[in-house]
Order: sequence, then structure tokens, then C-alpha cells
Amino acid sequence: MSWVIDIEIHLESMGLTETIKEINSTSSQDKAKATIFIRRHLDESLKCEYLTVRDPSALWKNLKERFDHQKEVVLPATRDEWNALRFQDFKKVSDYNSAMFRIVSQLKFCGVDITDEEMLEKTYSTFHASNITLQQQYRLRGFKKYSELISSLLVAEKNNELLIKNHQSRPTGSAAFPEANAAFSKNYGRGYNYGRGRGRGRGRGRGRGRGRGRSGFYNPSQNNAIHKKHHVERHEKGKDVRESSLRNPEDSCYKCGSKGHWSRVCRTPEHLCKLYKASLKGKEKEVNFTEHDDPMDDSTHLDASDFTDDFVDLPIHHDTGDN
Repeated sequence: MSWVIDIEIHLESMGLTETIKEINSTSSQDKAKATIFIRRHLDESLKCEYLTVRDPSALWKNLKERFDHQKEVVLPATRDEWNALRFQDFKKVSDYNSAMFRIVSQLKFCGVDITDEEMLEKTYSTFHASNITLQQQYRLRGFKKYSELISSLLVAEKNNELLIKNHQSRPTGSAAFPEANAAFSKNYGRGYNYGRGRGRGRGRGRGRGRGRGRSGFYNPSQNNAIHKKHHVERHEKGKDVRESSLRNPEDSCYKCGSKGHWSRVCRTPEHLCKLYKASLKGKEKEVNFTEHDDPMDDSTHLDASDFTDDFVDLPIHHDTGDN
């Protein structure tokens, strides 16, 4: 069907429409042009079957007699598709709209015209049963054209998708996640003068700028270095906290005496903690001194006898004040 329509349109654009009519007075040159154009767009098997036909009107008549029954073949199937078409069977309004126009175009080609009223009624009557109220609201709006109804349905579909997306973005009642640069702007501006009024800020000289110096111009390299310094300090601080929380995991909790957790996260019942503290009363903590021999210790005490075997003690003279 599309091939027939395309051929007729092209022949009309070239001024050769009269050549495919049974009774015509066109020249032999125009007939040759029409024959060449039709044969160029034929299947190879059809070219061989109609190899001896040179008159375009005769060729067009033979093709029409052979394939013109397609309308009678397509019409029953297209009517069945029209009867089975339902708006509730499609997930997207655009998919339903495409199917509607395809079926309507085939029916019009077969000689059956579908009006806007029929298309509107087909859409209203095939809404899902859960959308009865919505269907009644669209009926009351009094659409005269099918395109107006489809436009309203497309807008409503997009709004519903946006509503569902916002609803699923986070749980109901929870706060929105802060932006990635919110914490940076709060900490980065601390201690610096970023106002627009007159003042001296951290740099010398008067001006409205953001950096150091008298020029008052913003220095991106300097500010990036400051930001990097604060980032490293925060990272190191967080690393120290994590290491301190993991340090000495075998120490006993002073509340319950158990090992493996800190006292601030102890979940032992209060009466057991009292019994443990009561058992510690009257006991003295034992302190053991352990001496370690450190080969790298430089505080070793040495005497003169450690370096010679012939050491002789000399008499000690008391100082009487005389030379």
C-alpha cells in the first residue's frame, strides 16, 4: 500500500500522472520515463515477469489486478485491531497514540473513515477501571479533537512521573541531603573576610577584594591551597579518631570488667555493673616492675674499673683550705 502511494506521488511530481491512466494522450517520451521509473522500484522477480510490458498504463493495470485485493485482505484484520484497541493496555500514552494513528491510517486507506468523536469515545471507554473518576473528569472537559485529549494525557503523565520520582527520592519526613559544597562553604569562610564592605580582612591594605595584598584581587591558587590544607587536616583528624577507637581492643571495661568494648558503649545491665564494682573494693592494684634490656639505651652506668684490671684506689684528701 505504501509503495502504491509513493509511486503515485513521484509520478505526479514529475508530471507523469496521465501515463498510468488507461486513456491518455501522452507522448512516447513521457511513457518511457514513467516505465523506467516504475521498473526501477519493482522487485527483481516482478521485473522478469513483466519484462515485455513497455506501456506504463498496461504495467500499472497488471500490477493493480494482481495486488489490488490487499485492501480486502487488510481491512478485516485492521477492524479487529480497532475493536481490540484499549487505552489501559499501554504503559505510555505515546505508545497508545502511535497504535491509534497506525490503525486509523490503514482503515482510511481501505475506505473506512474514523472521526475524532469515535477516537475520543474509544479512548474514554477503554480507561482502566480504577480511573473511573479521572475518565469522567476528562469527559466533562468537553474535548472536540482527539489531539487535545492526547496533549492533556501526555502532560498529566509527565507530572505523575515527576511526583513519583520526588516521592521515592527519600523517606517521608526526612530531611534532604546537603549539597556537596555546603560544608565546604561553611568551613572555608571561617576566619576570612569575604564581605563586600570596606575592611582589612587578613591581607594588608584596604580594598574590597578577597585575597591578600593591596590589589584586592581574588587569588584562586592561594584559596585552593588553603582549601587543600583544611581538607588534609580534617582527614588526619578523622584518621586519628578512628585509630584511637581501635586502639587496645583487649582492655577491660571499667564498668563491667568485660573485654572487647569501651565503657562508653557498654550495654551490661546496671545491677551486674554494681556487683562488679563491689567485688573490686578492698583489693589493691599490683604494680610489677619489669626491666627491659634495651641495646640502644645510652644511659648505662660505667665505672673506671670496667676499663682496667690494675685500678688502685687513691687516698682521698680532704680540703683544708691550704694549697
